[in-house]
Amino acid sequence: MDFPDHPFWDFSLEVYHREGVGAACLHLQARHGIDVNVMLFCLWLGHSGRGVMTDQDLRALRAATDQWHEVVVRGLRKIRTSLKTGFQETPEGLRETLRGSIQAAEINSEHLEQLLLAAAVDRPAGAGDAPLADRAADGGRNFGLYLDSLEIAFQPADCVHFAHVLGQAFPGIAPEAALDIAETLM
Repeated sequence: MDFPDHPFWDFSLEVYHREGVGAACLHLQARHGIDVNVMLFCLWLGHSGRGVMTDQDLRALRAATDQWHEVVVRGLRKIRTSLKTGFQETPEGLRETLRGSIQAAEINSEHLEQLLLAAAVDRPAGAGDAPLADRAADGGRNFGLYLDSLEIAFQPADCVHFAHVLGQAFPGIAPEAALDIAETLM
């Protein structure tokens, strides 16, 4: 597919591929059912100086993407993971080829979801002069607002995973500062 360029997608790819981020995201996704795209969007808003979401922003974001994520993204993910561990009676090479095609469609569906997120909360980037720690705190507050809307409270282990993602999204903040921000989500 030919998607338009967007700095949120670039940010997501860069952060997600940093050491340990994918595993931390998958932990939070599996444990709480969070939408990793929304988590990354919350961080990107802070990182880019776009500040803290309002309740209205969160409602717009969820209205734009909840159904898409549930039906399309999770639907494709379920099919892909089923093909990985099941259907052993089908020829492995053909099954893996199909699984690869579905994985590509899943990635495209997440890319489209990210464009929907960015369109739902469209605000200009900040001047970039806010201290990194303040922008990281904004990202944490955004994610906290999302978690509150899902009625999720983190446990200490969840905070460690989120602190890792936060630290990788905001290189340069101290690990203790990332953990302090994450602990506000308990």
